[in-house]
Parts: sequence; structure tokens; C-alpha cells
Amino acid sequence: MPVVNRNDAMTVADRMVLRIRHFARGTYPDADGSPGALPVNRFFMPVRNPNGEACYMEDELVHETLRPGYAYFIPLFHSARVRLDAELEFLSIQFTLELYGGVDLFSRIPSIRVIPGASWLARGEAAFAEPDNFISAAKICALTEDFSAHLLGTMTAEQIAFATAFGEFQKELDYIQSHCLATTTVEELAALRGIRREVFSRNFTLSVGISPKQFLTRCLVNRACDLLLRGNRLVREVAFELGFANEYYFSRFFKKQTGLSPLHFQHYYQSQNPPEITGKG
Repeated sequence: MPVVNRNDAMTVADRMVLRIRHFARGTYPDADGSPGALPVNRFFMPVRNPNGEACYMEDELVHETLRPGYAYFIPLFHSARVRLDAELEFLSIQFTLELYGGVDLFSRIPSIRVIPGASWLARGEAAFAEPDNFISAAKICALTEDFSAHLLGTMTAEQIAFATAFGEFQKELDYIQSHCLATTTVEELAALRGIRREVFSRNFTLSVGISPKQFLTRCLVNRACDLLLRGNRLVREVAFELGFANEYYFSRFFKKQTGLSPLHFQHYYQSQNPPEITGKG
């Protein structure tokens, strides 16, 4: 049999970037069912839920009791309500999987997904219990990639095409990655193409199904999250670095987009700060 190269798949593989943003196990009684949307994909696996229907996830289409033996997925920037109590134990992986800078492959999934199978949790528990940081990291990535492959297999061609449509705007995406501030405008992106703002906005929206203003907002939220979790950054320092006039405007913007204040977000993810990279332990 002759060798057949899958160069098409390799090209996509070279572009895909997986980032694990959060990996945690335990209880979190502060989730009271208030609506919220985070700039990460949430992969949630209940370990124990003694109170049954008291703990759930829901959006406009789905209401699901959190049951061990099932995995739950909330796409990034998707508004969902999560209700947990102090007795529900869970394992959670939050991640992004981008094909182009700022363009996540799961951006078009319209609702919460429920995936049966205890093997997701078993593999997550093994990754969490692994004492070697490098082996643990490899197991987390492998689990998340397998979960992503499963999700991609359930998506429509239209949903996946959303990410690939951004390819023609690579120059603008590169510019956003290096100039993503509160002051960055659609006019700047249009100037890269030498066309009027209205024409650029229309072309961008028709091609990818989201306006350039919305896309800039999402990228700004992503950058804000990264900065808030970098060391012990003060909210006012992050606001200044992102080009906001003051801390108040930044906090109002952040809460509108995520449902959390910057301080609440930092508290929620305080265990995410990466440990010192060592071998064993």
C-alpha cells in the first residue's frame, strides 16, 4: 500500500492551539445559579452529588441535574446558570482550543452538552492524582484533546466552518493579538485592508457570523482574564494596561461580559496560579 500523506489534517494540526486555563477538584458552594459567561470552555465532571436536583446546569435550551458518570460542557462566552452546593464534589477542566488567534473551535456550539461515560472522570482523576507535573500535564492535555475530538464529531459542518472562515482575516487577527486594548477600533482593522469601516464590518460579519466589534470585545475579555490571573495584579493595574480610563469602567465592562467582577474572578481562580515547574511532587 502506498504512503498517503494527510497534509490537510497536518495543516490544521499545526494551527490548533490548546490551552488549559484551569484544572481543579473539590467543592465550590458559591455557585448560586446566577447567569454567567466565561471566555473558556468548561468541561465539568461531578464526582459526588448527594443532593441530586439541587445541583444543576441550565441555559435557554437545557436543564440538567449534575450526575456522576456524566461529563458536562459549556462553550466559551455561552451564558449558563450553574448551581452547586457545598456537598457536590467535582473535577473541572477549563480550556480554549483555537485555530486562529482568538478564534475557538467551539464558539458556535449553541447550548450545554451532556456526554455520558465514566471514563472521562476516571482519566481526570488519574491526571489530578499524578504527582509528576509533566506527566499530569500530558494526561490533562490528552484527556482534553480526546474530549474535544468527541465534541467536534457531534458538530455540524456550519459550526466548524465558523472557525475556518477567519482564515481570510489573518492579518487583522495578528494585529488584534498585538494591539488588543479598550481603545482598539474597527477603523484600525479596516485601515489594514484600505477600505471603509462600514465595508469591512459588513464583509467580516458576512464571512464569520460575528461583528468585528463583538470579536474585539471577546479578545479583550480573554486578555483581561490572562492579566488578572498573572501574579498578584491589582484590578486598577490591569485596567490601565488594557487602556481603560479607570478601574470603574473596566470592572463594569468585565462584569457585563462574564457575570463576575474582576475581584470575584480572581478569587474564583486563585488556585489556578501555576506551580513552580519541577519534576516529582
